[in-house]
Amino acid sequence: MKDKWTQLFSGRQGMDELSKLLFWAALGLLALGVICALWAPWLSSLLTSFGLMSLIISFVRAFSRRLTLREAENLAWLRFLDKKKAERAAARDRRAQKDYRFFKCPNCGTWVRVPRGKGKVHINCKCGYILYRKT
Repeated sequence: MKDKWTQLFSGRQGMDELSKLLFWAALGLLALGVICALWAPWLSSLLTSFGLMSLIISFVRAFSRRLTLREAENLAWLRFLDKKKAERAAARDRRAQKDYRFFKCPNCGTWVRVPRGKGKVHINCKCGYILYRKT
């Protein structure tokens, strides 16, 4: 039996992080579809169809032999997750600093740090945009 599983998965991607996410999302959508069946049948059918599509995509990714393409997709997903984790950590650090206010430049998106309690100030961003804010 173990040889059959080994032979089945030889040369295939297997369950990477993106496939695991799709699998668990599919199970969640299918469970929500069953729960919603009593009071919203149209929503139940929609959630069930999305859940089945997600489940199919998850298993297609797991059994795929196109390893370079699947690894690139997984790497893009992991980069996206790392970027979101870094943004949350930076936001947490900004909230923790009580001596400064942080403003986001509407032109370039850079976060600018200004001391608190200075009243109305104008802030020069690196891109040349001038912000007028109250600290």
